[in-house]
Amino acid sequence: MRMSTSMINEAAVNAMLQEQANLAKTQNQLATGSSLNSPADNPVAAVQVLELTNSNSQVQQYVSNGQSANSRLTLQEQALSDSTTTLQSVRDLIVQANSGANSNSDFKAIATQISSLEQQLQGIANRQDQQGDYLFSGYSTGTQPFVRGSSGAMSYVGDCGARSIQLDSGTSVQLGDAGSAIYEGVSTGNGTFTTSVASTNTGTGVVDPGSVTDPSAWVAGQYTISFTDASHWQVTDSAGNPVTDASGNPVTGRYNGTGGSVAFNGIQVGISGAPAAGDSFTVSPSGRESVFDTLDRLVNALNNAGSGSAAHAQLSSTLGGSLQQLDQSLQQVSRVTSNVGARLALIGTTATALNTQSTTVAGQISNLKDVNYVAATALYSQQYLALQAAQASYAQIGQLSLFKYL
Repeated sequence: MRMSTSMINEAAVNAMLQEQANLAKTQNQLATGSSLNSPADNPVAAVQVLELTNSNSQVQQYVSNGQSANSRLTLQEQALSDSTTTLQSVRDLIVQANSGANSNSDFKAIATQISSLEQQLQGIANRQDQQGDYLFSGYSTGTQPFVRGSSGAMSYVGDCGARSIQLDSGTSVQLGDAGSAIYEGVSTGNGTFTTSVASTNTGTGVVDPGSVTDPSAWVAGQYTISFTDASHWQVTDSAGNPVTDASGNPVTGRYNGTGGSVAFNGIQVGISGAPAAGDSFTVSPSGRESVFDTLDRLVNALNNAGSGSAAHAQLSSTLGGSLQQLDQSLQQVSRVTSNVGARLALIGTTATALNTQSTTVAGQISNLKDVNYVAATALYSQQYLALQAAQASYAQIGQLSLFKYL
């Protein structure tokens, strides 16, 4: 094949242009630190990097979700801790009120302190996060959950829902708890039954919250423990019929004048003081009550304590029941607190796994696109020398001409 002068020149110029392009590509890689500055550099690696980058973006979104959840749950955990502290302070005041050395003015002073603590508890239950969302209003994050109505009773106006957020592809975490699950629906009494004293009692008998000795023998119902005289009692049901024991005998007993217990249907109730003839005490199945209702009832009982030993004995029974009820509220708050702690632990464990995954993916991306400076520098030198050689050769070829020999 014959080669014309123009073809020789064209081939030489193309060779130099190619060497310049190769040199520019290597120079760009050295400057950017990346071997993939365009998909054309390595199409297969470019696709892999894109997939890994998308995967890492999802991981980072999960990490962000975890940080958001951790922040909100930490605020809730603090609110629950503050609730516990407030309720413990109320408990201490109940014990103080039931010490037996208080006057009616003392009861009113204690009632004022409990009322102040109740307002404090309401503030905690209505606490907000950094965005102004209420922590304990369920899905209705813009609604203040606990408000006192015109009747004076505290009401929960949030909803019972609970938002969740995704921590990774297979794990989600609940962001909060509805206030109704924390401050409402608390089991009254000891969780099985409640005790109360008749307002018409004239003696100084005091009834305690009682306990369950045999859950299988308990028959839910309303029972009355009546003193036929100061030394004898009997138990009747809601219809006034005598309650019988396993042998069919009426449940009755003798009171020694200082204290004793009444046992029937798998439960035991303690009575102390000096009940008078005709005095009675009631045993009823447990229900559900808001902690705010418990505190309202407690404040009312302290503010309206009657005079005399009989009235103070009735108040003592009420205070004992309130103490038991408050313990139930503390247990409910404690259960939710433990659940929040478990969720925070889950967030921490998941975050550790996500960070490890992110580091691994980042390493894979680096292996695919980061330039090897040693190899790239050596290649740059080779390409630079090749370009210089091509330029020198073209200069020599350009001098070849028949006119030079004429």
